[in-house]
Amino acid sequence: MVMSFVVYEPWAQLGTLREVIATALYYENWHLISEQLTYDAAGSETSALQHFWSLSVQAQFFVVLPLIAVIVTLLSRRRATRVRIFWVAVIVGTACSFVYAWQLNAFDPTRAYFDSFARAWELGFGGIVAGLWKRGIVIPAAWRGITGWIGLAMIISSGFVFEGKEAYPGPAALLPVLGAAVVLLSAGSTHRASASRVLSHRSLVQLDRISYGLYLWHWPILIAYLTYRGNTDGVIGPLGAIAVLAAAYVATMLTTWLLRLPTRWAANRGVWTQLAAIVVAIAIAVVPATTSHAAIMRSADVPLEACSGAAALDPDRPECHDFTAHASRMPPTGVLPVEALRRTDDATRSECWSDMGDDAFDMCTLGDPDSDMRILALGDSHLAVMTDAIEQIAEDQGWRVDMAARGWCRWMGEDAQLADLSQMLQDRCTSWREEADAVVDEGGYDAIFVAAASHSAFAVPEGTDQAEFETEKLLEAWSKRPDAENVPIIALHDNPMILSSVQSPCFGNARALNDGDCSVPRDEAIADTTGLDDAVAQDPNAVTIDVNDFICAPDRCNPVVGGVAVYRDNAHMTATFIGTLRPYLERELVDVLP
Repeated sequence: MVMSFVVYEPWAQLGTLREVIATALYYENWHLISEQLTYDAAGSETSALQHFWSLSVQAQFFVVLPLIAVIVTLLSRRRATRVRIFWVAVIVGTACSFVYAWQLNAFDPTRAYFDSFARAWELGFGGIVAGLWKRGIVIPAAWRGITGWIGLAMIISSGFVFEGKEAYPGPAALLPVLGAAVVLLSAGSTHRASASRVLSHRSLVQLDRISYGLYLWHWPILIAYLTYRGNTDGVIGPLGAIAVLAAAYVATMLTTWLLRLPTRWAANRGVWTQLAAIVVAIAIAVVPATTSHAAIMRSADVPLEACSGAAALDPDRPECHDFTAHASRMPPTGVLPVEALRRTDDATRSECWSDMGDDAFDMCTLGDPDSDMRILALGDSHLAVMTDAIEQIAEDQGWRVDMAARGWCRWMGEDAQLADLSQMLQDRCTSWREEADAVVDEGGYDAIFVAAASHSAFAVPEGTDQAEFETEKLLEAWSKRPDAENVPIIALHDNPMILSSVQSPCFGNARALNDGDCSVPRDEAIADTTGLDDAVAQDPNAVTIDVNDFICAPDRCNPVVGGVAVYRDNAHMTATFIGTLRPYLERELVDVLP
């Protein structure tokens, strides 16, 4: 938690505090699911506490298993019957969890990776192995010298054969799980070259004693190192790896020494004292994190001013042209939203947004559901971030807007997919488009509004022009309107893009920000729109609208306009800035609608 304020980027503070609470209360895996986070490779923008998800799953298992034992005890007084019921429950539960993990992994591998119910079979399988070992059901002594190495090879090879975050905990996880079972059931071999003897070596035993601490410490230290170096790709080099491991070792030994006395003291006391010690330990993490989280949220409660955001670029409001920041937010820069909230300042809503983890087509209704003016809005994440603004426009104008958006997917013709997209995401995009086509085919709309990112390349046949391909596939989709002569296509030009690495040096540096040190030429920030413009030109009832003059100056684009951060990442605008952009988007829509 301390490193979130001292080392990590300011935008990561709020998320880190939330994860501290989730980790201390052992629901980190469910927190990652609710936040739609993936188990990312190391980088300066990666969660420093994501590795605690596995400890949360273990803790949940250690709560549930004793509860099963208590329930079984209450069901039967005979010990033999209780034992049979308990093991039947464990075996059936493990089997059900495995089937669930198999299905969920195929459907939503990101959720499956963190889901406690999908992970339960791995722990349950370990419990079954322990039960076999306790009953003396192990691998015959003559075979253990060989089987131990086979099991170890299974465990090690799994790291090279499978991509863990996509394959686990599905059937692929059987390889390391069965390997671990074989190693455990091969324990006790007396052969000098057996895996059991090697794994029992004093140096490996010592490593095992500190492995838990190394696991806990290595990741936040690695992320801190990468953040300090400004490294987003996770490459640290040999010297960096040695430094991180050395720091993790020192931290492990220090915390082991500091916690030795209190843990020994609690262990020698009664149950209530031990429970009290656990509560105190949790409170030491939760109370400061909760307090700090509340303080950040209070600091963000600063209202916008009349010239905030896009108004600073409005040619009809000269009084706003010199506006840079709120005096109340100085120092350092007066930028809203505050940096700790910028990355999460997102208006995307789950009811309007088809999550990339499934095939669902989610569509919401904004504005007046009984309005005579019905508009269909289709697009990707660049549409989804405008949800609040579109809703406000719909309410102001008395329109009904049905909106559906999906990441990495635009409403286009068949086989139009972004480059480097996995087959699974391509299939889900195709499914989403089919649903969108069905909605369009039903008719009843007075206009179709489309908005999507334009900086990504399409997967096109070799020698095919990107712009021509885009034009062809847009027209293919637009041609599916049942009443094209009376239903205009209103296409929004995409917003500019500024890389986060270019933006970040200016947040917290008022001079650099106001001097334009982090600005980029306008023609570099705004993507080529030839494909979209040509499609509009060829469709007799299509128009484009553009609000980029209220995002960029005539020659350059800045990451902050009128004291408001434009972007929450490379290309997605903050909900706060879009709120200031709304009047200009509304004016454009009113001008082109029938």
